[in-house]
Amino acid sequence: MIKLIAALVFLCSFTSWSQTSTGRHAWKVTNKYGKVQLLTGYQVFYNELSQKEAATYEEWKLRQTTMWQFLINEAWATEGMNCIYAGWPSKRVSNLCSSPGRNNPDYDNGPCSSNQMHCQPMMFGKGLCVPTGTQQQRSLAFSNCTKKFAASKKTMEDVVNEVKADNKEAQLLELMDFADKICTEGKQASTPMCTRLKATVGKLRHFDVKPKEEKKPETKPEETKPDEKKPEETKPDETEIVVKTEPIVVIDGEKVIDEEQKKVLIESVELVNKGIVEIKEEVSIIDCPPETKGKPFDREEPRPIKLEYTTSRPGSDKAWDMTYMKDQNESDLRPTGFVLSNVGPNKIAGTPLDPEEKVMREWRFVSEDNSQQETYLWVTDDAGSGRLSQLMESVVMLIPRRMKPDVAVINGDVHVTLATGEKVVFDKETKEVKAGVIKERPVDLNPDRFQRKPAPLDYAGSGISIRVDRRGEDPRLIKGNAVITQNGKKCEVPAGQLWGGDTSFRYKNDNDLVNFLNRKCGNKFSI
Repeated sequence: MIKLIAALVFLCSFTSWSQTSTGRHAWKVTNKYGKVQLLTGYQVFYNELSQKEAATYEEWKLRQTTMWQFLINEAWATEGMNCIYAGWPSKRVSNLCSSPGRNNPDYDNGPCSSNQMHCQPMMFGKGLCVPTGTQQQRSLAFSNCTKKFAASKKTMEDVVNEVKADNKEAQLLELMDFADKICTEGKQASTPMCTRLKATVGKLRHFDVKPKEEKKPETKPEETKPDEKKPEETKPDETEIVVKTEPIVVIDGEKVIDEEQKKVLIESVELVNKGIVEIKEEVSIIDCPPETKGKPFDREEPRPIKLEYTTSRPGSDKAWDMTYMKDQNESDLRPTGFVLSNVGPNKIAGTPLDPEEKVMREWRFVSEDNSQQETYLWVTDDAGSGRLSQLMESVVMLIPRRMKPDVAVINGDVHVTLATGEKVVFDKETKEVKAGVIKERPVDLNPDRFQRKPAPLDYAGSGISIRVDRRGEDPRLIKGNAVITQNGKKCEVPAGQLWGGDTSFRYKNDNDLVNFLNRKCGNKFSI
């Protein structure tokens, strides 16, 4: 197998997909949470690849030809491997992908019978078998493995743990290499399955930790002035961004140096925005951006969906990713919002509990199908324990829902516009909150998971905040209460009265929601 992959690398060495954008690289630099996302992405890829294989068989019966065979053959020619069978590299016989049990020395049938196929353990975990008695069953083997895995009690975290415990990471990386090489072929690079795979791998570059020796060229020139570092590190179109060496205040494009003017401006901003501007050392003083009307929602509630998968793609700036979901009956993806990831170490995401992991705070600004009903903020705090069951999950619904959340880079910072029209400003590099209607404190790193708190966030805007928290699971399904706050007023309402059992929010109209809250809480809230 190693020899096989070496041939693959040689044949596909001229590629635009950089070495730091490969699954192999992402696997090495990411934590367990990222590995689960990465492995899920490759499972989706191979499922789509197997569906093309099945479609090719049907086409071959009619036309006696197959383009798909040609697309795979060049990369595997030296070893004769030219197809994927239930996640296992194998060979074509009479133009059909034959059993790897006869062609791949690495294949292990596990507990499966002679008329069954052992689902690839590095994708599904050990012990799952699917029938392969007929050609149709063989063509759908990977798809059936996916269904068998979904019906089992296994999780992708279990698979990651098995791969590591069995020292199978090297073999898994070879399988990722093969997928990556398919997606670097000219005719394959633009296919939807490769686009989605690249988006998954690209997202996990946020976890990249460069070796120390790679950092030296950035600081080596002693003559370089502090305000010249930023242009060297950014793309050409970002060279106008200047690292500020001291706090400044900007009014109508003019810098204000006078200390008295600074004081007056800061006090004014605090009055108008109820103290929402946070002034920190080593961070520029930013006048809080005004509210905006923004872009209206596409619809009041999301369209029914037969969910096939969720995915993400790089945004217009590398600071964020756009998120999507796929309906099985539609060719286009449906938008679901965007995500920012703060990966430590920094002031907010400190030292991980497990030295091999990373602390992370992930901000998901969700708008499912660009609908008013399902627009909310989902924040995940990862203390770097290496266990998905210990992730601290928080869902925050902000009312009124006036517009689709939006994101843009302004003056070198990431400006997020919430559904209320209010703003939050993030540091473009670290994704730490710098200003706006949300204040944050560091990720709780208490080694006792039962004492660990969810993301310490404070909403200081004029709207209503509805928040639920949970460890390791969807907080919208808690049996306890949701906490509702507005301008210091507080009330608790059973979460089940706000979210249904399918996690859908019960109120698509803000006025109906506020009327319900006031019946429960005694007329405390208004919009």
